[in-house]
Amino acid sequence: MTSVNRYATLWENFWSTTTGAPGEIFWDADPAHAAQQDLALFKGHADPHLPLIDLGCGNGTQTRFLATHFAKAIGTEIAPAAVEIARAKNTAPNASYRVLDVLNPHDAGVLHDELGDAHVYMRAVLHQLSPSDHATAVQSIERLLGKKGILYLVELSSEAEPFFAKLIAEYGPPPGLARVFQHQITPGMLHENNLKLLFPSDRFTRLGTGPSHIRTVHTLPTGEVVKVPAFYAIFRRQWSHGT
Repeated sequence: MTSVNRYATLWENFWSTTTGAPGEIFWDADPAHAAQQDLALFKGHADPHLPLIDLGCGNGTQTRFLATHFAKAIGTEIAPAAVEIARAKNTAPNASYRVLDVLNPHDAGVLHDELGDAHVYMRAVLHQLSPSDHATAVQSIERLLGKKGILYLVELSSEAEPFFAKLIAEYGPPPGLARVFQHQITPGMLHENNLKLLFPSDRFTRLGTGPSHIRTVHTLPTGEVVKVPAFYAIFRRQWSHGT
């Protein structure tokens, strides 16, 4: 089984067995706390008249929020089951959802031909891929951005692994996180230092970076909401590199 098929199978199994129970989707935080914190960082760089692609949108929670700030929002997922859920939940007239494999640059090019240049929003996506697949994903991102698009990504930081270890040791695995492991989804890591290799300065201009967090739906017995250490980065493509 190829890595592409492996991702599609794992995530289709995950989303097709989702029941909608509270806490089931570990990272599905209220966008008033999740996407809003990201929007404050990149909205000054992003033309609101361009479409925005929520790459790896899951059930579309963040996509629907982002659609209120851009001319059009398109949520994409590798799993058809996730796209079906997102469409069923959608209430934004300018939001839509479709299947897209970030490891298929050709399909990303087809979507760019349809939409034109677009911003790309990614919340904890790249670390779900094997390091050997990161470069291909970046090729797809380049094609989606075109000349004018802005990339905003937020990823788990190097502090995330010890954070999870401490969390599980003290309280046990949160149900939503345990469900991820039950589906044999084993998140990897995207170290902050990897950005220079994945988004080299001859192809991308870095507009900003810094510490962040991924807010989850899990609340500890102390009443504290679990926020996983993360970092954000904002990039614009160096168009002189070519297509």
